[in-house]
Amino acid sequence: MGLTAGVALLAVQVALASPTATDFVTPGLTGTPTTLRVGPQRPDLVRYNRVEALSLGARAQARPRTPLGPLSLTGTVRWGLGDRHLNGRLGAAHETLGRRIVVSGYHELAAIDERARHFGVANSLMALVVGQDDGDYYRRSGGSAEWAPPTARPRTYRLRAYAEYHRDVDKRTDVQLPELWDEQASFRPNIDADEGWEYGMSVELGPRWGTDLTQTRAGVHIFGQWAVGDAEYARFSLGGEVTLELPARLSLSLEAQSGTSWGSPSAQRLWYIGGPLTLRGFDPRAAGGESFGRGRAELERSFSFGRLVVFSDAGWAGDRTDIDLDESLRSAGVGLALIDGILRVDGAWRLDDSRRFRLDVYLDQIL
Repeated sequence: MGLTAGVALLAVQVALASPTATDFVTPGLTGTPTTLRVGPQRPDLVRYNRVEALSLGARAQARPRTPLGPLSLTGTVRWGLGDRHLNGRLGAAHETLGRRIVVSGYHELAAIDERARHFGVANSLMALVVGQDDGDYYRRSGGSAEWAPPTARPRTYRLRAYAEYHRDVDKRTDVQLPELWDEQASFRPNIDADEGWEYGMSVELGPRWGTDLTQTRAGVHIFGQWAVGDAEYARFSLGGEVTLELPARLSLSLEAQSGTSWGSPSAQRLWYIGGPLTLRGFDPRAAGGESFGRGRAELERSFSFGRLVVFSDAGWAGDRTDIDLDESLRSAGVGLALIDGILRVDGAWRLDDSRRFRLDVYLDQIL
């Protein structure tokens, strides 16, 4: 795959990733509404990473009426030009005003940190244009059942049970824009995931308080996971954040999170820090182990064009019996948020002897 083709397709993806994008809608053979979306028509059907290279997908959706009420049946197929591997997912969702239940079967590429949105537009653009792919990937095959709030409400909880077979995947491309001036430019290696069956369940709770942007806001995130199979383990994390509004259009945000695990988690189930979600200024998997702790502080000033931010991050990961805060990783930097926070750019420096600099770009969470 040529670099020019990859840039062009991702540019089309960004241009069409809006609610006004046209879908192919057909009435179906029995009057059931059906929808077909192909390639850049939806932002999640075109992506770029160092395993798949350019990955193109298609999705069909039908909404039949059943004795259980209306269902949403969705089938997605995807082909990566780098690994030349066919991925697929088939799901059935039943949604009411109070909850959403989804049963799925899949054979797909997965990221070890789902909250970081490594399959989104932002990470795809950073990988292709800057050569910075923050995701770490493995392949999973199996099925799951999930209980969560309806899509129109914040995801304050999520219950999931699953049975999956995990496989390791290798980096399959080094194509990126910096290759034009640096022949040595290449992506970092992917994680060495452990292979085997995993049967488990996970629970996420994320209550939030305060929606007025001029008042104090707070939130908590609780995560627990238990699994048996070729890897038997349990892990738990607890995090919290608070934003305080100050005079002179200033605000102070504080965030902290810690977690640990028991048993023998696989490599893809250990805790890692590094990257924009956990520790800016450092590459992903800068540190990892059975336990971790991290925190960050941000001082923000609002202007007519957006918000300027000064921040500092700190984190540690490793064996919980050998915690040494003197070995924690620290960074500091500045950021700029534009378009009501939809676009944000952070530049951070490591506070160690290297003083290395790293730039991160974020887009809205739906991308």
